[in-house]
Amino acid sequence: MGNQLILAYDIGTSSVKTSLVTETGEVYASAKCDYDTHHPEPGISEQNPEDWWKCACKTTKTLLEQKPDAGKRIAAIGVSGHMLGCVPVNEKCEALHAALIHSDSRAGAQFEAIKAGIGKEELYRISGNVLDSRSSLCKMLWFKEERPEIYRKTAKFLQSKDFLTARLTGNIDTTDYSDASHGELMNIHKKAYDTAVYRELELEMEKLPELHAGMEIVGHVTEEAAKELGIPSGIPVIAGGGDGACADIGAGNVNTGDIYCSLGTTAWLSQCIEQPYLDPEQRIFNIMSLDGIHSSLFGTMQSAGGALKWVMNVLGTQDLDEFNALAGKIAPGSDGLIFVPYLDGERSPIFDAKARGMFFGLSMSHTRAHFMRATFEGVAYALNSILKVFEAQGKSGQIRIIGGGANSALWKQILADVWKTPVAALQASANDSTSLGVAAAAGTAVGMFRDLREATDYIKVKNVTEPSDHQSAYDKYFSVYQKLYEDTKEEMHAIG
Repeated sequence: MGNQLILAYDIGTSSVKTSLVTETGEVYASAKCDYDTHHPEPGISEQNPEDWWKCACKTTKTLLEQKPDAGKRIAAIGVSGHMLGCVPVNEKCEALHAALIHSDSRAGAQFEAIKAGIGKEELYRISGNVLDSRSSLCKMLWFKEERPEIYRKTAKFLQSKDFLTARLTGNIDTTDYSDASHGELMNIHKKAYDTAVYRELELEMEKLPELHAGMEIVGHVTEEAAKELGIPSGIPVIAGGGDGACADIGAGNVNTGDIYCSLGTTAWLSQCIEQPYLDPEQRIFNIMSLDGIHSSLFGTMQSAGGALKWVMNVLGTQDLDEFNALAGKIAPGSDGLIFVPYLDGERSPIFDAKARGMFFGLSMSHTRAHFMRATFEGVAYALNSILKVFEAQGKSGQIRIIGGGANSALWKQILADVWKTPVAALQASANDSTSLGVAAAAGTAVGMFRDLREATDYIKVKNVTEPSDHQSAYDKYFSVYQKLYEDTKEEMHAIG
């Protein structure tokens, strides 16, 4: 003990990030490797699973070149990855088709069939998640109906992190509760696959991997994988978890009632709860924790940093510092300019793929800077709509924030004012939370920590942004924001 390391892989939407994490939660070294997402047709989003493995090998070797002593110090390995995927593999863990990733919505017909058969409400009751064409269950059914040859040859349908875990260990028969729950693949109350669901859909349960807690050891690094990675064989590997569940831990979101916000290209709010909560209006969803015991409530919005990037491109600026400075000169409320960030449809709390964005309240007095501030505020309003649903479980005294948006002092102040809640930034890099979360789980699995609470003791708050005197100025504009979707929904659908 004392100088051991955890090797953490994070399969993101555009890259694999590989990190060596110390027992005190510090990133000893990290490296990234990019890959492409392919969109051959509207609604299709695919990645090559081999790219994940190649990037894992490349980044691991890079780290060992930087830190030659690190290989023999690795005590455990954990993998996190983007969720709502579907990768059909054979017994040798060879992908039989490109991975259908979280943004792939080709399974629209299967979504409609499940909704008409089992029913959206019934599946929400079983899985704790809102049925969507992007769910893993719909994608699995798509393979059966649209690619029957591949379906027949498939040994297991895996998530992104499961594929990498299988390559590390040779074990294709493993997934964790977080990915299975979010993908609507399991009964979240029983922590088991629901036989009735698969019987109704005529899907073979034998093609589903065995369920584990994310922090459970499911294998060890094989000789073959060790050679490709350049590390010793025999290192324990945990089941790992979906990126949302891992970020939960990395943000220190381990006590009942804790809330954090991940503010990146997309954004979400997550609240730690004891038992799954079923919202009568299906505005939010549940994901099992890496410990396999607790749950977290999630509400996800589609375009946060993505909306910011789009507005920057439209306004012809790539200078984020300038964007923040100009936005900061505008009064709270942007003089009545309201941004609705439904640029790619929206998930929580409306779950409407045909929803469309808008700038509302334009006048001759509005300038580029107004559009900039309104963008920050619109994302804050969207997240506040989710937070209002969470408050049925109790109001949090503080909300932690991770992701690239945590680097903007102005955005944090707007969030604190709109939410009427202090916003806490962490000492660790805002982009390391997912890696730190899966590292904490792996460290707990091999006895570095008693439990995940002890493992997250090292996650400290760097600074807190308190709500200012301007918070009441946002009440009127948020009230208007809430009405805009319902008042224009039909028109959105007509042009969507």
